[in-house]
This record gives sequence, structure tokens and C-alpha cells, in this order.
Amino acid sequence: MIIIFNNIIPFKGFTALAFYPFLFVRHEFKSYQHTNSWYRMIQHEKIHFKQQIEMLFVFFYCWYVIEFIIRLVIHKNVDKAYRNISFEREAYQHEQEENYLFTRKKYQWRHFIKG
Repeated sequence: MIIIFNNIIPFKGFTALAFYPFLFVRHEFKSYQHTNSWYRMIQHEKIHFKQQIEMLFVFFYCWYVIEFIIRLVIHKNVDKAYRNISFEREAYQHEQEENYLFTRKKYQWRHFIKG
């Protein structure tokens, strides 16, 4: 994982963006390193790395955008749409589990697809 601190990616309002093998982190969160919040965020993004690899990268991003648009139409709220994407639901649910990446089965995000 190559961590890049900057003020452009991700957009303001987000902490980090996983784009395997890079992790873009907003510069203002650099001081969070070595805190519980930092380790939780790293785990969350590592889950996204696993999702990206198993979806062969391109399909991950296509699915992510399509699902976001569908969720936006359903929820009419950007934050709700984002938080209900199956990839995000898996990552949020398991970001505090240290061993999750070792026990996680492939395509686990499928279990988080809901209407």
C-alpha cells in the first residue's frame, strides 16, 4: 500500500480513497496516524483493495459507479447513496475486525446488496 497525502483526492468531506495499490488520504488527516481512527480507516481501505482485486479493478469501478447512481435515485441523498453501496457496507461493517481480511471469503460484498 502506497499512501499519498494530498488536498485533492479524495474530495473534501471524505477521508481516503483506495485505488490499488495507492491510498489517497486528505492531508488534514495526516495527524491521525497511529490512532484507532487511522487503523480503522486503513482496514476499511484494505477491504476495498481486496474487492478491487477480485473484481479485476475495472469491474469494481464500473459496479461502484452504477450502484452509486442506483442508490442515489433510490435515496435522493448523496451520503445515503454512498453508505448503501454494497462495497461500502461490507467495509464499514468489518473495518474494526483485525482478522477479517484473513477470514473473508471472495465476493463477500455480494451479501450486502439490498434493495
